[in-house]
Amino acid sequence: MVKDGGIVTSLEPKTGCVLKQARVERAPCQYFAGLVAADGKIFVASEQGKAAVVKAARQRTVLAVNDLEDETYATPAISGGRMFVRTRGKLFCFAARE
Repeated sequence: MVKDGGIVTSLEPKTGCVLKQARVERAPCQYFAGLVAADGKIFVASEQGKAAVVKAARQRTVLAVNDLEDETYATPAISGGRMFVRTRGKLFCFAARE
C-alpha cells in the first residue's frame, strides 16, 4: 500500500500483519495511482509525476525514482512485457532493451 507522503507499507498476505513501513526517498508526494508489481519490483507513480521502482522484498530498496515531468493519477498498466504510464498530457511506454 502507499499513502500520501510516499509511505509504502508491506503486509504479510496470510495474516495482514505489517512487515515493513518506510518512506520512498526522493518521492515524498501525494499518491492516487495504485501500485503494480512485475519482475520482482513494485512500481508506484505520484501525483507530481515521480515514478518509483522498489525491490519487492522484505528488505526494501528503492532502485530508482524517475521524473515524468507531468501530473500522474492513473495506475500504470503492464501488458506484453511493457509498462504503460499515462500522465495528464502524455502516454509513456517502457520496455526492457533487447
